[in-house]
Amino acid sequence: MAKSKNHTNHNQSKKAHRNGIKKPKSYRTRSMKGVDPKFRRNAKFALVGSRKARLEAKEAS
Repeated sequence: MAKSKNHTNHNQSKKAHRNGIKKPKSYRTRSMKGVDPKFRRNAKFALVGSRKARLEAKEAS
């Protein structure tokens, strides 16, 4: 009995290009998904602090 085929790449490229191979959409800020939770929490508080500082600097000038 003949051995069965293990792998073929036939037609895969055509299938992939039917709807086009698209680049991932780039956004203004990168997602924090998968980042260390401790770092995310600290970044959130740091953002609030820098917003306050920027607002105070704006009012002072």
